[in-house]
Amino acid sequence: MRWTEHYRVAVNDTDISRAASASALMRYMQDTANLQMEGQRPSYLELFDRGYAFVLSRFRLRALAPLASHDEITSETWATPSHGFAFGRCHRLLRDGETVAEADSVWALVNTETGRPTRVGEVPLGYSEDKPLDLSDLPPRVRIPGELPLALVGEHTVTYAEADVNRHLNNTHYADLFCDHLEMDGCRVSSLLISFLAAAPLGETLKVYRGDLEGVSYFRTVRADGSVNAEAAITLEEL
Repeated sequence: MRWTEHYRVAVNDTDISRAASASALMRYMQDTANLQMEGQRPSYLELFDRGYAFVLSRFRLRALAPLASHDEITSETWATPSHGFAFGRCHRLLRDGETVAEADSVWALVNTETGRPTRVGEVPLGYSEDKPLDLSDLPPRVRIPGELPLALVGEHTVTYAEADVNRHLNNTHYADLFCDHLEMDGCRVSSLLISFLAAAPLGETLKVYRGDLEGVSYFRTVRADGSVNAEAAITLEEL
C-alpha cells in the first residue's frame, strides 16, 4: 500500500531555469514520507523523543521531466521490505497521472544516545510496504572512479537555515550544495545519487571537491577532521 499526498509546486522551489530543483523534489518526497509516518505511527518526532532518528544512507533519484511553478503533483511513498540495519523506502512524483520523478532510499534507524544503528524489527513500525521500484538503470551507489582527479571547488559552512532537528545539514540541502558548483542555466538534474557517510553538524565547514567523467559530475565533501561527509554523482539534461 502506498501513501499519497498532493502538492502544488511553489514558485520558490523553482530555479533560474524555471524548473523545480532536485532539492525541491527531495523535499516533496520526504514530506510525504513524514506524513506517512505521522499517519501510521510512530511519527518522526515520536521516534526522536524516544531516542531514535532515521538517518539517510543512500538516495537515488531519476527525474524524467521538469516541473514548473504551480504544477499540481501527486506524491507517493512506501516502505520496502527491509533487512539487517537497512530500512528501504521508495518515492514517486506524478503529474496528470504520468511519472515525472522516482527515487529509492536506504535509511538507518540510529539510537541518538549511543549513535548505534538499530536492527529492522527491533523498534515496532507501522508503515505499510510495497515492492521496490526498478531503478536498475542507475548504479546502486556512488562509485567515484579511482583514476578521476577531484579538484577543490569551494567550501560550505552549515547554517541554521539548513540544519534539522538533529542539528545536522538536512539531506535535502545536499543537491543544492552540489548544484552550486554546476552550470545550471538552461539545465536540470536528470539523475542524482548521493551516499551519506558522516553527518555535517551545524557550523561545520565542508570542503567541496568535483571531477567530471563521461557526462557525470562527481562530488565529495570532506569535514574539517578529514573524514568524508558525502559523495554524489549527478547528470544534467538541457531544457
